[in-house]
Amino acid sequence: MPTNSYDSAFEQASNDRVEVRVAIEKLLTRGEMLDKLLECLAPFVSSPKPVGESETVHESHEHHSEEHQSHETPVHHEG
Repeated sequence: MPTNSYDSAFEQASNDRVEVRVAIEKLLTRGEMLDKLLECLAPFVSSPKPVGESETVHESHEHHSEEHQSHETPVHHEG
């Protein structure tokens, strides 16, 4: 019976992880859209902040995400 509870916990964690990944992708897409909007509005603002700052954060996140993806494959140990 303990194996069943471990399987259930593993499945729940996997499902939660999928939901988190979907939310991250939506936020990244939203961030890209906001970057484009800021670029369009920058000429009309008296003191615009450089849009490149947000791109640097985004690129940093992508780099971290790529590193993390190499560790994504779940390993199930039987004990």
